[in-house]
Amino acid sequence: MTSSNPQNKGHYFIWLILIAVLAVGIVFLKKTGADDRNLRREKKSVDTASVARPDTTLDSGVVLPPVNDTVMSPLPDTLLGRDRRNPYEAGYEDGYAAGCDDGANDTPKATYDETNNFVGRKERQDYVRGYREGYAVGLEDGVSEQQFGI
Repeated sequence: MTSSNPQNKGHYFIWLILIAVLAVGIVFLKKTGADDRNLRREKKSVDTASVARPDTTLDSGVVLPPVNDTVMSPLPDTLLGRDRRNPYEAGYEDGYAAGCDDGANDTPKATYDETNNFVGRKERQDYVRGYREGYAVGLEDGVSEQQFGI
């Protein structure tokens, strides 16, 4: 009864065309999307070609000189603020670290630097005394590979 109505047939026809257009659109987008994936694969292979590779041109028998990983120049007080550590302890810590590096690298006095930014004469002298003692202990520990008691 309602299926014979011409107005209903028009609605079915519109729905059928709409579904066909959607199906064609999906197929079209799938096909163009496949091209996109190939482009992404090609781009990826180009990116991997630009990855850094280690320089292996050195002869394996060549021994490079040791490089210290400690900062060689102290920053001024204006950047760090005043050193609030006890001058003797600060000197001992700094000397010990430098001595460990020099001992481990077998380069005595290479990083020895007892300069400091303490203001008073007694504070500077205490720092230097601590630095000398700490450096001596650190140098021995570095040579024996027992840095920081490890």
